[in-house]
Amino acid sequence: MQGFTLVELLVVIAIIGLLASLLMPSLGIARRKARAAGCINNLRQLGIAAQMYADDSGGQLAALSGIFPTWSSLGSGTQAWSQLLFPYLKTTKVYLDPDRPPWMPELPVAYYLNLLPAYVEAGSPGKGIYAIDFRQISNPSAFILMSEDLFISPIQEIDPTDETADRTGFSTTSGNYPPPHLGYANFLFADGHVAPFNHFDVTQMTYWYDKMANWQ
Repeated sequence: MQGFTLVELLVVIAIIGLLASLLMPSLGIARRKARAAGCINNLRQLGIAAQMYADDSGGQLAALSGIFPTWSSLGSGTQAWSQLLFPYLKTTKVYLDPDRPPWMPELPVAYYLNLLPAYVEAGSPGKGIYAIDFRQISNPSAFILMSEDLFISPIQEIDPTDETADRTGFSTTSGNYPPPHLGYANFLFADGHVAPFNHFDVTQMTYWYDKMANWQ
């Protein structure tokens, strides 16, 4: 039986290397899509927990602005929204975005709660406790409840609420990273559905109880 010549072996190796180089980008994109799907699943679980908590708490979910408790304070003192939802989730993994790029600062909670309408309704008084009121949301399928926190923050906060700018990467506010999922950011809406967007679409999403508009 005649074996392969050295030239034939080199040709086969070169072909395998070429095919591998062609497949690697596709495999990388497939992995990114899988991690993005993990983020969507996290937001869905957070949405279910938020609705369960609101049902048990008079239709509201409280959050903090300018107050930064730690996980070690779970069950005592002033509670972040992430702490309030923890008994319904039983794990902290759901708060972490599996597709968050490794070069981004790591946060204990990778998502923020839309506290803007509650904060503005209170007169924008500064740090304190504010609550999203599910009963005031006129269009649940468009009202943004949570999204990814892509803001550069020096505080490793477990209650990443923000009342002055969009933190999903679509904002022109300095300090925001671009959306991580191949140019898309994932949004959880008050009716429980999650959808990816590559821009802010004022016809499908809003940060306000009763109007279709961005943060401005």
